[in-house]
Order: sequence, then structure tokens, then C-alpha cells
Amino acid sequence: MAVLDAPFRSLAKTLASTFGTEATITYTSAGAFDPATQSLSQTTSTATVSVVIDSYEISERGELVKQGDLMVLVPALGVTEPTVKDRITFDGSAYQIVSTSATYSGDNVATWTLQVRR
Repeated sequence: MAVLDAPFRSLAKTLASTFGTEATITYTSAGAFDPATQSLSQTTSTATVSVVIDSYEISERGELVKQGDLMVLVPALGVTEPTVKDRITFDGSAYQIVSTSATYSGDNVATWTLQVRR
């Protein structure tokens, strides 16, 4: 682990808090199995985070990136990793997480980049 790894993770969170937008991530996970209905229940939990929102360039759109998709940068410090089962809400609209990728600072994740879609 390099000397700057921890400060860079904190810097990502500070920059998002200063220049970003408040968002709520709704995490969905499998709950208990109900033998009466033969199904799994779902449980949800939420976390409020500051994120940086960007749009995709026209040249990035194609089979995987659709028009209207947004790129959301989430600082990883103190946040559970979002997955494609989760949703994120900002500016009054809810979005499904389509894909995630991590950006590392040394051995630790500094940010997650989410591709989101309405």
C-alpha cells in the first residue's frame, strides 16, 4: 500500500461532497425463503451519498450504452459496493444500475463508476 492510497480515497469523497449531488442508493438483497409461497423475499436498505453525475459522449453509445444512460461516480470510502440489483435516486428520479466498475488507489477501491438507466 502506497503512502497516498488512503488520502486519495478521502479526496474522492471530499470532492464529491463539495461538487457533487446528493443521491440515495437502495441496496436489494435476498431475504428469507417462504415455503408457503415458494419464493424468496427481498430486503432493502439505503445509504445517502454524494456523487458526481456525467453523461456519455455520443461516441460511447452503442449496444451497451443507450441514449439517456448516465455515468455516476460514487466515492467508495464508507459506502457498500453497489451492484446491478440496486437502484440509485438523485434529482427526483430513480435509476437502475446497469453496470459497475471500480477504480483503485493501491489495493483499495477509491471510486465506483456506475452506468445507470431509467
